[in-house]
Amino acid sequence: SIRNKIENLLFLTSEFDILCFTETHLDANILDRDLAIAGFSTIFRKDRNCFGGGVMIYVSDSLKAMRRSDLEPPNTECIWIEICNPTFNIFLCCTYRPPNSDSSFGENITCSLDKVSDISNHIIVLGYLNVNFLNMPISHKIHEILLNFSLFNTIHEATRITQNTRKLIDPILVTEDISYFD
Repeated sequence: SIRNKIENLLFLTSEFDILCFTETHLDANILDRDLAIAGFSTIFRKDRNCFGGGVMIYVSDSLKAMRRSDLEPPNTECIWIEICNPTFNIFLCCTYRPPNSDSSFGENITCSLDKVSDISNHIIVLGYLNVNFLNMPISHKIHEILLNFSLFNTIHEATRITQNTRKLIDPILVTEDISYFD
């Protein structure tokens, strides 16, 4: 839940222009003003309920971005935004794939990526995908999506480490060399 962590996030605001969150645990009772962070007046949300799920993106006042609801499939926890840049626009998706997801998640993300790839080849997909990228089977639908859309993961080490496991379940996937973000 992000509600009780806003103060903890304040240290991130000087380092980043975009903040993406999954499993926000928000509903319509929580207003954007309750989640406000100085310097980030643009907040995009897709809430599930206060007990689970949900995604949210904060965009710094220094960037121009708009939500692309036309790219968001129904019944899928994802938000697409278009970040306006003088030379090209970047399409960013923040998504959450619950552990009990069926095949519709892969189908819906594929449909979104089909639409986006017709518009731009500057695509970022990130979030909590509940698939371990350190040992993902080649037969997994997410692997097929990576291949079909020429996405590659920019994170190569475990992000979730316990005493018994090392997992990478929250990747940052991009279509081009990360250098275009400099």
